Amino acid sequence: MSALHIGQRLSYSGSLCTVRYIGPVTGTDGEWLGVEWDNVSRGKHSGQHGGKRYFEAKLSNSSTFIRTTRAPDPPVTFLEALRNKYTTEKDISFEIGKPISLSATKVFEEVGFDKILEKLGRLRELEVVLLDGMRIVRGDGATEVLDTCPKIEELDVSRNLWEGLEDIAGVCRGLKMLKGLRISGNRFSSLEIGDGDPPFEGVVSLEVNNTLFDWAEVSHILQFFPQIHTLFSASNNTTEIPKSITLPHTLTTINLEQNAFTSLSSIFPLSNLPQLKKLILAHNTISTVHTPESSPVVFPSLEHLDLSFNSLGTYPLLDLLPPLFPCLTSLRISHNPLFSSTPLEEAHMLAVARTPARVITLNYSKITESERANAELYYLNQIAKEMAKVEEGMEDTVLRDHKRWEELCELHGKPIIDRSTEEKKTLATKLIDLEFLSEGKDPLVKKIPKSLSISTLKGLIGRMFGIAPLKVQMEYHPLEEGGDFIPLDDDIKEIGFYIDNREGRIKVAERA
Repeated sequence: MSALHIGQRLSYSGSLCTVRYIGPVTGTDGEWLGVEWDNVSRGKHSGQHGGKRYFEAKLSNSSTFIRTTRAPDPPVTFLEALRNKYTTEKDISFEIGKPISLSATKVFEEVGFDKILEKLGRLRELEVVLLDGMRIVRGDGATEVLDTCPKIEELDVSRNLWEGLEDIAGVCRGLKMLKGLRISGNRFSSLEIGDGDPPFEGVVSLEVNNTLFDWAEVSHILQFFPQIHTLFSASNNTTEIPKSITLPHTLTTINLEQNAFTSLSSIFPLSNLPQLKKLILAHNTISTVHTPESSPVVFPSLEHLDLSFNSLGTYPLLDLLPPLFPCLTSLRISHNPLFSSTPLEEAHMLAVARTPARVITLNYSKITESERANAELYYLNQIAKEMAKVEEGMEDTVLRDHKRWEELCELHGKPIIDRSTEEKKTLATKLIDLEFLSEGKDPLVKKIPKSLSISTLKGLIGRMFGIAPLKVQMEYHPLEEGGDFIPLDDDIKEIGFYIDNREGRIKVAERA
């Protein structure tokens, strides 16, 4: 094949790829293309062969070598794809109303002209156009686009063969009514646009899912969208939003589903967006709300937060959300481990009770006044039971994980903390003498109730050794020789679940 170049987008049997290398491969004859497949499952390596690296793939094991002589699927232009999908005519690009000249002396009118006019009229009325996966390689002149389909408001040109943003910009310059643009699943070599009329001036919604853009590239692109309100940037392997990033203050909705965030602190730079009302973080691996190194930040306008399908494991994490999102009215946290640690009905009640009254929708279900009151009373009773299990003076170790205690006591009255005589008699049998060891620090010996949760114990030990509770790592070491070490990593369970004896030793460390 001739005219091959690095960064070229090609399609083979319907599978899209990007050319990363052109040339010989050691141990073989002839020239090869090193291509990175959009569909990673088609790949066999990351750009190397026989111990030699030929190119760097963006995604691991996404690449193969193919012969330059292999014929790719034929590409099309934007208007060709439009006509192929929305009409039955392959070529209706002639000038409307102009006679067809067959020779210098013979001029005929086009047969079936009314039928073609009807099809062209249909294109001119299109408002929503979906051309994803059509092998579009370039656009057409803005004037021709404007003459053909002037009313398009929503355009999807995802999963095509575009190489530069300018190719899409050329199409959009002819779409004066365009409001929504989807360019997901493309792999761009250039994100610059040329001179001419602003191509995306009226676009308020942009989708760049699965483009592998980093946030510097996202920020660069958004400068061309002065009216942008909604951004979809899912499946881009994003792990963190850089603190230095600059984004348009017009943004009101951001969707970051199916990325690689592990902590809510990774998206804190988005708090600089004054009009951000909706943030979707579903299908990540978020397990913490913020890290000790992160300064508390406030999202001033956020109303809806979606943290479903993440790794939130303990209810106390919910107590950290209200200060960060003072305007939050809708929260989605379903399909997190904390919902599988207790029966579903109880889990829902605890989640309702731990969220402030201004949150009126939880997991897409509206919270009624009676439901909230019942949940808060149940929660208060559970706190009281937990406090009754600890010695007087240790209540703060329990209340550390229940930030709404004072507020709920004012609303519903303080529950009775019943330390009955029988409980006092049997208290000694419920206490464990534990020795806590931390490298470089003196050992500590404490009597700990068997019923104390691992989460609460981490808070207590964190204060003893000067370690942030979320970074406390504990491991139970049996006193007898040859016993197995047991990591205490399930925050929901009680210490008595791990230790049946009256005494034990726990090694404490700070998680990296």
